[in-house]
Amino acid sequence: MRDDTNVRPRRRDQSQVASGPGRDRVAKNGVSMAAKPSRGDTDDVAMDRHAALAQLDVPASMSHRRALPRQVRDSIAALVVRDLRPGDALPSETAVADRLKVSRSTVREAMKLLEQEGLVETRRGSGRVVTALSGLRPERPMTKFESITKMMVELGYRPTTTIVSVTSRDATPSERAAFKMKAKAQVIETRRLREHEGQYCVYSINVLDPRTLEVAPEDIDWSGSVVVILEEMGHEIVASSAHISVVAEPLAEDALSDIELPAGPWLMVNEQCVTRLGRCVLISRDYHLGSVFSFSVVRRREEDTASSGRG
Repeated sequence: MRDDTNVRPRRRDQSQVASGPGRDRVAKNGVSMAAKPSRGDTDDVAMDRHAALAQLDVPASMSHRRALPRQVRDSIAALVVRDLRPGDALPSETAVADRLKVSRSTVREAMKLLEQEGLVETRRGSGRVVTALSGLRPERPMTKFESITKMMVELGYRPTTTIVSVTSRDATPSERAAFKMKAKAQVIETRRLREHEGQYCVYSINVLDPRTLEVAPEDIDWSGSVVVILEEMGHEIVASSAHISVVAEPLAEDALSDIELPAGPWLMVNEQCVTRLGRCVLISRDYHLGSVFSFSVVRRREEDTASSGRG
C-alpha cells in the first residue's frame, strides 16, 4: 500500500554548497590513481614529529553531531595526504590531543581508524608512521562512504535534484529484518534523480525507517543529502555494506514510466547503512551512469604466510 506524500517533482541546484573552483571531472571508464607529489629530488630528510605537529590543522570547531574520533581522524588524514610521505613519523597522541583540544582516548580511536584504513602503522621503536599506501590517492575510492550530493559537488558537478516521489508503503521482509521492525510496519521510500548539464546521471531509491525521522516526511526537504538529513536528526552513518554490479538499465521494479533515462550501462549499488551502534537507518539502491562516473580501488599484496621463507 502506497500513500504518496509528495509526488510533485521539485528541483534544487546543489552547486551553491561547493566552495572554490570545481575540481576536474573523474576519468571516464577507467581506474585512476595518482601518486603523491614528491618534495624534491634533493630533500631526503623525513619530516620529524614536531614539524608534522606544526602542520596539523586545528578545526575551527568540532561538530556536536559528528563523532569526535572521526573528526580527529580527518584532520590527521589531511596532514598525511598533504605534508607527509611514507616513513614519516606522526606526532604523539599527547601532542595531537593538546593541539586539537581533545582527549588522548579520542586521538587513540582516530589513530586506530587510520590503521584500519592502512594509512598508518605502528613500528617497534618508531611509534606510528605513514605507510606506503598513503602515497596512492585513488580519485574516487570505492571503499569510501559519502553521500551522492557530496560526491558530485567534490567532482565539480553542478547537480540539480528532481524528486520523483516520496511514499509510505509496507516494509518488505528484508527491510523489516534490517530495521528490526514488527510485522505490517511501514517504511518511507524516496525516488530522486540527479541531473548535470541537462543529463540524468544518478537515480536513487532510498528506504528509511520512519522512527528515525523527527518530523513528518512531507515536512522534510528531500532535495538535499539524505545522509545529512539523518545526521542532523542524530543518526550519523559511519559504514555500509554494499553490493555493486553493472546493469544495462534499472530493474523493472525501479522503472520510471514518465521519465526517459540515458542508455546504460549503469553501476547499480545496493547498500545498507549503519550508525556507530550498528543500527541500520538507510537502505538504498543507486544507479550511477557508467559514462559519467568511475571509481578507484587500491590493492595491497597480502603476505603469503604459507610459503613465506619456505622452499
